[in-house]
Amino acid sequence: MSKGSCLCGSVTWETLAEPYAMYNCHCRMCQKAHGTGFGTYCFFKEGQVRWTSGTDKIVHYRSSDVLVRSSCDVCGSVVPYANETDEHWVTPGGCHEDMRKSDYNIFVVDNSPWHTINGDLPRHDAYPEESGIPSVAGLPVPKKAEGPVLGSCLCGAVTYKVTEPFKVAHNCHCSRCRHARAAAHASNAFVSIDGVEFLSGEDRLKSYKVPDARHFTQTFCEVCSSPMPRLDVERGVAVIPMGSLDDDPGIRPVDHIFVASKAPWHDITDDLPQYPEGPPSA
Repeated sequence: MSKGSCLCGSVTWETLAEPYAMYNCHCRMCQKAHGTGFGTYCFFKEGQVRWTSGTDKIVHYRSSDVLVRSSCDVCGSVVPYANETDEHWVTPGGCHEDMRKSDYNIFVVDNSPWHTINGDLPRHDAYPEESGIPSVAGLPVPKKAEGPVLGSCLCGAVTYKVTEPFKVAHNCHCSRCRHARAAAHASNAFVSIDGVEFLSGEDRLKSYKVPDARHFTQTFCEVCSSPMPRLDVERGVAVIPMGSLDDDPGIRPVDHIFVASKAPWHDITDDLPQYPEGPPSA
């Protein structure tokens, strides 16, 4: 048995068996839904996932003909959802510390230019044939921007542009980021607070601040729950989920931070510097 929850704890669940499949999905829809390079999904049969909280805080967004995504309406975290067969899809994210390793990297053809797929896991351009899950048309892979770098949520309600060069980007493995993004880690890029301009949907943004955190806040679209740029007034920075970018930002993550909190089911397979806590001071 393995227990899970969203970032705020409003939605909790438990799994009653080992997943029969587990994939790292690099499709653009998952990038936007999680705000990072890929989402990891564990697949269970009907009756093997049980809610341990109420479900009144769960909201849904249909991202394709075959999938309705679910998330917490309070904090925006992706939570388990059922497709239109009998399977349940669970994102281990910041919880399920005892989950096993993934079987495949899928939709690698859609991988973003700022994220490199490494390691020995088998790679597929769609769902593995044995899964029986039909593939759907994806979103365009980011290309080099001719002007300001653009970004948007999965449903398109919120759009923005980055109007200045990026300062730095990190892959963050802290438990808060993993819970918030429901992913192995967050990938965030940083500019000054004046470097992001919302073009549409700013009134559709919601935020959830972790009560005992000084800064940690998740900002997301109220329609599809995609993580969106957060304007941190106290520190004067904008924190941009790289999965939300529609253009190649040019910058790449320079390291892995807070690896002391890394999910045990995820292996870091690149040669970027790793830091147990935050990045070293400049």
